[in-house]
Amino acid sequence: MNPKSGLTYSFAALAAVSVLAHTDEAAAASTHTVRSGDTLWSISRSYDLSVSALKSLNGLTSDAIRVGQTLQVSGSGSTGGSSLSTSSTTRMATTDALNLRSGAGTSHRILLTIPKGKVVTPIQTNGSWSKVSYGGQTGWVHNGYLKKTSTSTSTTPVPTTPPSVKPSATTAKTTVNLNLRASKSTKASIVLTIPKGKAVTVLKREGSWSQVKYGSRTGYVAHTYLTTSGSATPSTPVTTTPTPSTPSENTVNQQFVTTANLNVRQGAGIGYALVTTIPNGTVVQATKQSGDWYYVTYNGKSGYVSAGYLKQTTTTPSNPTPNEGDAGAGNAEVDYVVNTPSLNVRSSASTNATIIGSVKAGQTLRVVQASNGWLQIYYGNTVGFVASAYVKTVSKGSTGTEGPTWVEGSYDANSYYTYYPTAIRAQANESSSTVGSTLRGELLNVIGETTTHYKLASGFVAKSAVTEIKGQNAQATRLATIQVAKQYVGTPYVWASSSPANGGFDCSGLIYYVFNQSGVSIPRTNVANYWGGAYFGPQLPTSFVPQAGDLVFFENTYTAGPSHMGIMINADTFIHAGSFGLGYNQISKELYWQSRLIGYKRP
Repeated sequence: MNPKSGLTYSFAALAAVSVLAHTDEAAAASTHTVRSGDTLWSISRSYDLSVSALKSLNGLTSDAIRVGQTLQVSGSGSTGGSSLSTSSTTRMATTDALNLRSGAGTSHRILLTIPKGKVVTPIQTNGSWSKVSYGGQTGWVHNGYLKKTSTSTSTTPVPTTPPSVKPSATTAKTTVNLNLRASKSTKASIVLTIPKGKAVTVLKREGSWSQVKYGSRTGYVAHTYLTTSGSATPSTPVTTTPTPSTPSENTVNQQFVTTANLNVRQGAGIGYALVTTIPNGTVVQATKQSGDWYYVTYNGKSGYVSAGYLKQTTTTPSNPTPNEGDAGAGNAEVDYVVNTPSLNVRSSASTNATIIGSVKAGQTLRVVQASNGWLQIYYGNTVGFVASAYVKTVSKGSTGTEGPTWVEGSYDANSYYTYYPTAIRAQANESSSTVGSTLRGELLNVIGETTTHYKLASGFVAKSAVTEIKGQNAQATRLATIQVAKQYVGTPYVWASSSPANGGFDCSGLIYYVFNQSGVSIPRTNVANYWGGAYFGPQLPTSFVPQAGDLVFFENTYTAGPSHMGIMINADTFIHAGSFGLGYNQISKELYWQSRLIGYKRP
C-alpha cells in the first residue's frame, strides 16, 4: 500500500486527464518555498498558475528549481486587460457573504470572503463572473450575488488588508481528527494530529486557517473543522468569516432537471461545505426553498442547490388523446397492473433515460398511451414511461390478488450489492437449502426476482440483504469511483487512512472511500484481502485488457505479496494513493509497475 521505491508520476498521463483537486484548506499566498519532491508543474497546480506564468514571475529560463528556493506565486502579471474607470463604471453591492476567488469559477481558490452589503466595482466580466478588488486583493466573484447600488462616492471604501484578527485567545474543539501544520498550507509539514473532540486554544484567525495551541505545540489548522466551545469567553472574540445569511424557508413540491453538474451544499449559499455533485440532466425533487436555493436529495444525500442551474420539468401532463391501450383515462375493458416488485418510471421511452421514480407490485397505472414496448403513464403531477414487459392487463376492476408472476430478464440497468454476508438458497425462501454464500459489498449478477428474493445463476438471495443502485449499472458505478478519486488528486499519502478528514489516504483506504461514496457498501480491509477474497469479483490475469473503473493490483512493493492497488482510468493509466500522494501512473512506461503487476478485477 505504500510503495517506497520506483514511484514517480508520469506527467504525460497527468496532462492527458482532467484533474480537479478540491481542498477545504486553501490559503492565499504570494510566495512558495520549494520542498523536496516539488516541481514547477505541482507548484503551478497548487496556486492556479500555468507553468509559463510561474516561470515568468520568477525569471526562470529552465524547469530547474532547488530545495529552499523562494518562488513568487502571485504578482502583477500581464493579463491583457485594462481596468475600467471607477467614475464611469456601475458600482455593485454584495447581496450575501461572497467568496472572492482566484479565477472565474467555483473550482478556483478562495482568496477571502466579502461581507454582505459591501460595495465593489467590476473591473472585468467573464460570463457570469466579474473581476473585482476588495481587501487589498483582486479576484473573481459570481454575478448572482451582486446588485447595482446608487452610491455616489468615487471610490469604494474597502480595507487595505483583510480583517485583522486580534491575538486574544478563545477555546474551540476539533470536529474531526485534525492535522496541526507548521504553516497555512496543506503542503506544510504536519506537526501532529489532534484527535476529534479535543479542546484547542485559538490564537488568531487568518482566512480559512486558525493558529492554535494544543498542549505545548503551536501551529495552523483548517478553521472549518473547529467548533467554538463555551468553556472560555475571550475579552475580544476571534474575528471569523461571516456566515452566509439564511432566508426564511418555504415548503415546496417541485420537480427540476439540472442544467449542469450541480454542487449540493450543506446550506443555502456558496459559502457552505460541499455535500455531493449531481450530474447534468438529472431529475430532482425539491421539498424546500430558501431564497434562490432549493433543498433536494440525490443518492441518499440531501442539501441545497442553486436555482440558477435548475429547469422545471413539465408539471401538467400533455394529456394526449387516449387510444385503445388507455386504461386510466377512458378504457372500460382493462386495467394495467405492475407485475414486478419495483418498476422504474423514466423521463422518456428508453432504458438510458433518467429515472424519475418507481411504482410497486400490484399498483394500477393510469396509462396515457402504449408504443414500442413502453407505456406512457401519469406519475404524480407529470408523465413518465415504464417498460410494458413488467405490466400486465387484467379485467377492469380486478384486484389482481393472484400476485405478480415470476419475472426474468436483463437487470443491467441497475447495480446490486450485498449489505452483509448472506446465504445463496436453492429456492426463493429462507428455509430452502444453502447452495453458496456472498460477502458484504459483493456485486451480484441478478437475472430475475420474486417479491422477496433476487435470482442469481447459482440460486436465490434475500432482497433484505441487497442494496439496489437504481439507474446506475455496474460500469456507471465504476466510473463514479474515478470521479470521486479525482477530487482528491494531490492529497498526501496517510498510512491506514480511509477518509479525507485525516488529510489523505493509503491505497486500500482510497478504494474503500470511493466505493462507499459511489453507493457501494464495502468493508475496510487491506490489499491482500481485496485481491484474495471474493470482493469485486474474480481475479483477472495480467493479459487482461482493463477498462476505466477496473481495479489493478501489484505485489512486492513495500512488502512481499499483494501490497498495492489502484483504479484504471483507461487501458494503461491508473489513479492511486502512492507515497508521493494521490495521483496517476502509466504501467507501459514504468518498469517498476510492469514488474510488480499481478492482475486486475472488474467490480
